[in-house]
Amino acid sequence: MLFNKIDIKNHLNLIKSKHPKNLNHIFVFLEIFSREGGIQSYVKDVFRAYETLPESIKAEVFLLRDAKGCVNPFESERLQFHYFQTKSSQMGRARMTWALLNRLIHQRPDHVFCGHVYLAPLVGMLCQPLGIPYTVMTHGKEVWQPLPKLTKANLQKASQIWTVSHYTREIASGANNLDPDKIQVLPCAVNGDRFTPGQKPADLLERYGLTGAKVLISVTRLWSGDIYKGVDVTIRALWQIAEVFPEVKYLVIGRGDDQPRLAQLAEDLGVQERVIFAGFVPTEEL
Repeated sequence: MLFNKIDIKNHLNLIKSKHPKNLNHIFVFLEIFSREGGIQSYVKDVFRAYETLPESIKAEVFLLRDAKGCVNPFESERLQFHYFQTKSSQMGRARMTWALLNRLIHQRPDHVFCGHVYLAPLVGMLCQPLGIPYTVMTHGKEVWQPLPKLTKANLQKASQIWTVSHYTREIASGANNLDPDKIQVLPCAVNGDRFTPGQKPADLLERYGLTGAKVLISVTRLWSGDIYKGVDVTIRALWQIAEVFPEVKYLVIGRGDDQPRLAQLAEDLGVQERVIFAGFVPTEEL
């Protein structure tokens, strides 16, 4: 599904115009497997799309904060991963920078994909002198405000920018003087074969006390820096919703340091019996 949305054919045409090589693309990310979140899910969909490309196309993936031995179902001959998590974040970044530079010089990939705007200065600094084009993935609020000068400059010099929504494209373009024509909207994907209405599992209804309830669900990380996601707004609205749907309950899936505040808010408003904090829930159960 995601593959149909990625304008990756341009990159394929670029590859075909060159001599065969051992490495076509490099991906650079902060972390994918050491924590869960929307960015991590998005990147995993990108990997799934990449696996549908011709087998001759290969990539290497550089992960700054993931460690060797993490659970990684994408490791293969065509997608090779390098892990740089260390006790010292500066040491890990230095090791990744050196390894990435070595690959860029000796392998000369066709394209580099930078998985987060925070890594744009590093990727831009290494790719620009070598004439290697790069794409920066943007995900939301990190580009809604003016960026530091160095980050903005390297984002502006990217050959392409991916973002998840037309809203972010519009806001980021204005805040950081970006060329809108460079920004390709690549929305978050949902597997319609898995996420479809069906029979509600009785064991899950019983586990979360939802039998007979009308259920509102939020699936999100509960970080104190992400209150814009609106879980607190929904909690505040519950008493009004309950006037129309007396059996309503609110299931909050996800974890983070903001959960105690949200739980206290529910208690202060007298709706704590209607709010269930499920914590982390595996994709299979979602």
